[in-house]
Amino acid sequence: MTKFICITGVSTGIGRALLDFFHQKGYYIIGSVRNHDAVTDLQSNYTERLTVLCFDVRDQEATQNAFSDIKNLLSQGHLELLINNAGIAIPGPLEYLTEEQFEEQLDINLKSVRRITNLLLPYLKTDNPGRIINISSVSGILNTPFMGAYCISKHALESMTEIYRRELRMFGIKVISILPGPIKTEIWKKNIGKLNPFFETEYGHLLKNADKLIEKSDAQGLPAERVCQAVWKAFTSRNPKTGYIVHKSPNVIRFISKVLPSLWLDALMAKTMSKGDKIRPI
Repeated sequence: MTKFICITGVSTGIGRALLDFFHQKGYYIIGSVRNHDAVTDLQSNYTERLTVLCFDVRDQEATQNAFSDIKNLLSQGHLELLINNAGIAIPGPLEYLTEEQFEEQLDINLKSVRRITNLLLPYLKTDNPGRIINISSVSGILNTPFMGAYCISKHALESMTEIYRRELRMFGIKVISILPGPIKTEIWKKNIGKLNPFFETEYGHLLKNADKLIEKSDAQGLPAERVCQAVWKAFTSRNPKTGYIVHKSPNVIRFISKVLPSLWLDALMAKTMSKGDKIRPI
């Protein structure tokens, strides 16, 4: 019987690393991308055990049609795992983000996860139930200024993950969250210059070193393989944790997000942002 794994957002970054990782282990991958160039690239690199679905996760009709097209394929095997990975980061002060930007952030990082999960749940509710792994972020447990929309989307994703875990427990479906910190992927380079439009606002003096922070995050980030290892552990463990933090200092993240008083953390972040070129990523 064919063992399927569905991964959203496999064109680059963590999604592409997960595709490589599970494909090498012999699984048949169903991967989603947003543009046709990515389809061509993937099909030229993987000649077997890969089906690429091309659609925008914000488009409900296109999403439904894409998964309808693979009903016959899925009937030939077992869906072992759904990895909700597709996501973006839209930076900027909450005061100045447009409604369209805020909605786009929530639609891609949160609402699409529910849409895709619900479409695939019938294939996970079997005598041998599959698992769901959501690629969240340390921003899902730690709020950082000027990444507000992203943090909100990941906090909400953490809540959604917990609710699905409790609702789907009766079917034997385990739902797990992976919370990466800085990872060496294209997401950092994509955000270079994204805060420039806000330099003329009253937040400008705090944002002028944003690109340097992004560059440092990229330089200090962990390889995407570390996320793959955490996903594999969540997938294969008989009793997986509810969440796995992928960070150089996971205990520090747990401490400042769950133990450190909020007012102390406010002061720490304010001090960090005032350091100019010496600012360090969390």
